[in-house]
Amino acid sequence: MEIKEIAEKLKYYTPELPKEAIKEALKHKEEITPKLLEMLEYTKENLEAICKEKDEFFGYSYAFFILAEFREKNAFPYLIDILNKDVEVVEYIIGDDYPDYLPRLLASTYNGDDKALFNIIENENVDEFVRSSVLTVFSILYFHGVKSREFLVNYFKKLLEERKENDDAYLYEEIMQEICDLKLTELTEVVKNNINLVKNHNDRDEILKELQNVEEINKDVYPFCPLYEYIHDTIEIMEDWNCFSYIEDEEFENSDEYEMCQSIIRNRDNNSFKTKVEKNDLCSCESGKKYNDDCLNKDIHELNMIDEFICKAEWYVQKEEERKAYRPFRIAWFIVEEICKNNNIKSIDEYDKKYKGYEFLSNWLQDYDDILSSSNKANILYQRLELWDNIENTFNLNDTTQLYWKEKSILERANTYFRLGNKEKATELIENYLKEKPEWVWGYVEMSCWYDNEFYKENYDIEKAKEILLRAEKINNMEDMDIIYERLEDIYIKLGDKKMAKKYSDKLK
Repeated sequence: MEIKEIAEKLKYYTPELPKEAIKEALKHKEEITPKLLEMLEYTKENLEAICKEKDEFFGYSYAFFILAEFREKNAFPYLIDILNKDVEVVEYIIGDDYPDYLPRLLASTYNGDDKALFNIIENENVDEFVRSSVLTVFSILYFHGVKSREFLVNYFKKLLEERKENDDAYLYEEIMQEICDLKLTELTEVVKNNINLVKNHNDRDEILKELQNVEEINKDVYPFCPLYEYIHDTIEIMEDWNCFSYIEDEEFENSDEYEMCQSIIRNRDNNSFKTKVEKNDLCSCESGKKYNDDCLNKDIHELNMIDEFICKAEWYVQKEEERKAYRPFRIAWFIVEEICKNNNIKSIDEYDKKYKGYEFLSNWLQDYDDILSSSNKANILYQRLELWDNIENTFNLNDTTQLYWKEKSILERANTYFRLGNKEKATELIENYLKEKPEWVWGYVEMSCWYDNEFYKENYDIEKAKEILLRAEKINNMEDMDIIYERLEDIYIKLGDKKMAKKYSDKLK
């Protein structure tokens, strides 16, 4: 594809993402960069007409992301120019979900002009979410070694100490969260003195708790992956944009699954959800007051959102498009997490009994985990660890009624650590629980599989797998010894030891 043809294909919107043109552009950095910068110049000169839809030009979207993937510093001033306009312009040009992408775009094209960023962050007349998004740029730059820890600590401290009394913008909540995420423990006292700027009480407690946790930051887990990363995935990002999913959405909305989901939602909207709330129950918004209609409507709205996300995710799974299912599953889980924190729900069963919907949480969490576990990509496996860590933090898995989930969490986390190359951590998780419950058959089975499974072929060591199972055979009151016998029979068959294979075959009779 010629450069001129690539540029033409990237100038205007089409219902389907022009993947081939983007791929070709990414292959021809030197030749396409001037064309993309021309698109940004055209956007700047015709911004009013574009935003009023008198000009159908759409090339700015592709230009900003592709140039960010190129780390093109000349794109930075064009982004700054957009940010100094009204928030409606920011939303139109960058997109409604600009807080997810704007920091990454700015960090990826950063040209060293801190003053331009300061002017936006410190301007009370700028939209509060734009201010907080720009603030995150410095965190990304610190994370990638461009800015020093000292710079970040001093700037965050300055912003908090110089805050005007009437300025309660979201910016300051974001500062607290950044301090927490980046483990800037030097600012612990500053955070404690300003913690009331965080409106949600649970979030306050979580921030203070996390600041005491000084474990090394892992760049592959949330929120660092992907929110603190440079742009490196233009196509993957844009595939999730609503404007490129109309055809797919139409197919989804004509499906039986969608109709079933909508029927459940209509029933919930028309039903007496309020009857589940006793007249003297306190509101989940933590106001200390009784439930009110606004909060009830919020609960219903969030439950409807969960149902739609889960329905969409399951639809993708049925279509064997698992990669697209990650996002709706992940968003649904974050909403569930928030509901559980706000309503002090401490078990998955309790959630399922209280909030009946399109699918039981216990079922779709398993589906979510299945698609995460089917990937060998490190970032997806870290997302799996994130899921199970959050499940443990949200629910009281030490409760005897949640034994299944406690043991499942240990297995899935150990399995994931092993696949990520951390054999010591994986083994430690299971061995610690075996000290507490030595008859736990699945702990031995999991560890033996690591060394007797083609999935982990680089660790294949059938003798080690045998040793683990023989150790299990000696445990009194093993939960299900037949499972151990079956696996030992299989191992001896692989070793060519027919006598021992027959021994365990006979034990199964």
